[in-house]
Amino acid sequence: MRKSPILLYLIMTLGFVVGFLYNNQLDPTANISPVSPKFQLTSLKGLDALNIDYSILGQPQFQQLKVFGQIPVQPGAGGKTDPFQ
Repeated sequence: MRKSPILLYLIMTLGFVVGFLYNNQLDPTANISPVSPKFQLTSLKGLDALNIDYSILGQPQFQQLKVFGQIPVQPGAGGKTDPFQ
């Protein structure tokens, strides 16, 4: 039986088209319109009345917290170079 190369050509063409769209970022669903300037500040107006309570930082439970180990954390040795051994 001889197989037709049409399916192979269709898959290759589809791969090229998807690769082109990905490379050029021509995906229409990725277009996100920016927020208009009149709404930029109004979206942050809710934070005007924000009141942060810092009293938790002075409680004894918080003061007794200790740091164990090195800061910053030093990365250790990596794993095996060949994971199949």
